[in-house]
Parts: sequence; structure tokens; C-alpha cells
Amino acid sequence: MDTKPINDPAMRNLERTIRFEFEKILLIMTLVCLALEIGICIYYCLTDNLGQPLNSYVEFRILVPFAINSILYVITRFSNRSETSTDVTKNRVVSFAGLIMCGVIALAHSFFIPLWVFPLFAIAFCSVFHDGFIQFIQAGLSFVFILYAGILHIYDYPDPDERSYTILCIIIAEVMALGISFLAFRMELFNTRMLIIRERNFAGANKFEMGFETDSVTGVYSKKYLTEEAGKILAKTNELEPCGIAILDIDDFRKINDELGNDKGDDVLRALGSVLQGLIDENTIVGRYGGDKFVIVFENGVREDNLLALNQIRKDFSKKKYSFMKNNVTVSGGYAWFDVTMDMESALKEAESALASAKKSGKNMVMATGESEE
Repeated sequence: MDTKPINDPAMRNLERTIRFEFEKILLIMTLVCLALEIGICIYYCLTDNLGQPLNSYVEFRILVPFAINSILYVITRFSNRSETSTDVTKNRVVSFAGLIMCGVIALAHSFFIPLWVFPLFAIAFCSVFHDGFIQFIQAGLSFVFILYAGILHIYDYPDPDERSYTILCIIIAEVMALGISFLAFRMELFNTRMLIIRERNFAGANKFEMGFETDSVTGVYSKKYLTEEAGKILAKTNELEPCGIAILDIDDFRKINDELGNDKGDDVLRALGSVLQGLIDENTIVGRYGGDKFVIVFENGVREDNLLALNQIRKDFSKKKYSFMKNNVTVSGGYAWFDVTMDMESALKEAESALASAKKSGKNMVMATGESEE
């Protein structure tokens, strides 16, 4: 099935944020479940209502779920930080990790019938990734988890009367799973169509007036989009709503193009673009201004925080590896901060002045206006 058609860097960064938040949730749930399992075990031991040998209970209800949940967390953490995996792959890893964790909770507590449908919450949550493949597979796995939880319940309560009740609960839970999965799938289908319509309308209204919204090589915003949005921000800049402007320039980029060719130069640009996309959010705009120059606009920017973010970008980019060259590539930056209304041209001149100071001072650094070149 097709994934979402939207290729907006802000949308991709939002998904990245969701993935990292979900990673934290997995860790918290792993620890919380472990603590609850131990507490429940102690309670049942004190009330002499464990229902099975202690070693069997500890193994199946505590150790196995904790081991599986820990592995899921490690896999999710590794996937989120992988530089070779695509966003689609990362979304799917996170989604399936959440579903399996919910399924493990349902199986470990099969005696508590309402938990059988717990995996269905993962289907609803993971719809934020707009990926029909995720929902389709998750629906199938949810049916399996519910059925297996019912079988375990029958094993725990073999009484014939209880068995009939359990089978009825399995049927009801499976029907609920079918209905919720179908509803989630249809809602996602309509949502995807709405996104397609929105993108087409946006493209049709702006293609000839503004150019495409994103740069085709780097994935950040285009110069035209950047200029227009930055102009709006700078026009309302004041003491309560300050603004930071930065210019980044790849060191010795012309030499890379001359010696290795424009194709290799584009690979370097893509590498920087992939790093810069992590900055884009509702308060930060990143665009390719031309060649190897990139402009970053921090709306309501805090000077110290902006410089920390820029230096982190510089460090992350310098760690990138390339198959066609042994040496790493670095980037220099200039930063200017304003608390009064400015026009784009004047703001860029100040940032460019700081960039020139960074270049003269040895490159691979970010300097702000007013800083010494020493």
C-alpha cells in the first residue's frame, strides 16, 4: 500500500519527534509494567491466590514480558538513530514495537479479559504516520493476539462453563477488532485523500508564483519559500518577539565540485540537508539560499539556544562519512540576532558579516555578530 504523499520537511520532523517521544513511552512502560508485575505477584503470594507455581508465574508474567519489552525498546532506539534507515522504515519499526508491547501485556494478563483489546490502541495511535501497510499488518496481528489471549484464558480456567464464556468473549473481542480496524483503515483512507487534495491545491496555487516549496536536492525549503516566510517574521520582529538569522556555508565546497564533480557535491549537499531538516519546526525555517549556502530563521529565538543548535548542526555534519573521499567535510556559520523590525536583505548582511569572520578565523565554526575573530 502507498504511504502518505506529503513530502514536507516540517511533517517529517514532526514524525521524527513522535518517534522519539514513543521511544520514551516504551521505556517508561517497560519499567512501569515490571514494577506492576512484581507488585501483583507479591499481592497474590500474600493472599495465596497465585493460581500456578511461583517459578512459572515469575517466568511467564514477569521475566519474559520484561525481556521482550526491553528488546523492543533497544530496537526502537537503534532504529531512531540509524542514518541508513528511511523515515518509512523508522515509522514502521516504532509502530510494530508499540503493537507487540501491547500484545505482550495482553498475553501476560490474559486472565483480565478487557486487556485483550489493548493492541487496538496501537492501531489508532500509529495512524499519525499515514501508512496503510502499518495498519493492515497491525490489524492482522491484533486478531492473533486476541485469539492467543483467549486460548491462554481457557488454559487457565478449564471449567466448561467458564470456557463457554471465554469463547463468547473471544468472538466479541474479535468483532470489535474487526470493526475498529476497518474504521481506522477507512478514516486513514479519507485522511490520505484529503492530504493529496491539499498538496495538489497548494502546488497549483503556488507553483508559478513561489516555485516549489522544498529544494529538490536537500529536502529543506526553497529560496522563494524561505524568503517570503522570513520576510513575514522579520516584519513583526520586536523586543517581545525577537528573531535570529543564520547563514551556513560548506567549507571548500567549490574544491569538492571541481575535483570530484557536481554529483558528489550534491551528495554532500544532501548530507547537510538531512542534518538541517532536524531543525525545522513551527518556529524554525531552514532553506537553501543558493549553491552551498543555507539560511536558518529562528522565530522568537533565544540567542544562546540558537547558537547551541547551530554548533550541534556543525558537529553532526562534520561526522558524516562519504564513500568518495577520506576527509570529512565541515561547515561554517554566521549568526545575527534582532529585536527590531528588519528587512531580509539587511538581516542577511549582518549574518554574512559574521560568516566571513568565521571563515577568516579558520572555518568549521559558528560566529555571531559582535564576536571577536580571534
